[in-house]
Amino acid sequence: MVTPYDLNAPHSGYTLESSRPLRFGRSRKLVTFVASRKNQVSIGCETLLEADFCIHLEYQPSVATYQSQPFTIRFSKSKTRYTPDFLATLVDGNQVVYEVKSDAGARNRNWQIRRTVLEQLFSQNDLRFECVEQCQFDHPVQIHNLRMLYHLGYDGNLARVPYMLRLLQEQPEKCASIAFLLKHGVSQADLTCALFNQQLHCHLHRPLNLLSWVW
Repeated sequence: MVTPYDLNAPHSGYTLESSRPLRFGRSRKLVTFVASRKNQVSIGCETLLEADFCIHLEYQPSVATYQSQPFTIRFSKSKTRYTPDFLATLVDGNQVVYEVKSDAGARNRNWQIRRTVLEQLFSQNDLRFECVEQCQFDHPVQIHNLRMLYHLGYDGNLARVPYMLRLLQEQPEKCASIAFLLKHGVSQADLTCALFNQQLHCHLHRPLNLLSWVW
């Protein structure tokens, strides 16, 4: 299937150019790499905020795969060039270009003008473009919990989910603490993997600990 962002396919209204590999982050800082389960490769990010966005994309069941700075797009009419922060391919086959901005960066006047131009150009070419601001995905407690669940559960196995569900169903309120599940033979890696992949649930806007409830 030819996608809107196939480098080898002809496009009307825009062209795609290969982007340079990331070697330095913003302000010449080192690139941060995120080990991606969905992509089976490490994803390079220019900022820690972009690394957190990778965790967000890993958490979203609607996202199948994603790339960091996948290409540079040149729009024919205006000669505008733009390198996306991320390109995500959804499970339904659609693709979305994401620009990730800090809350302060999103309010920058120059960016707001450029954003308006980009939104018009993407719309004219029937392409999906979304600017995602920090406040939309980077809640301090939630993103801390997601980072922890992702990294602790990276090597976990979802095959243990049925056993965990049976344990929970046997409880009077159909839920139990993390400590209870660990005590009954569930490994930390399998439990955190199940929570991150939303096979089990907990309150992510509260700090997680051994007494946190799972259902």
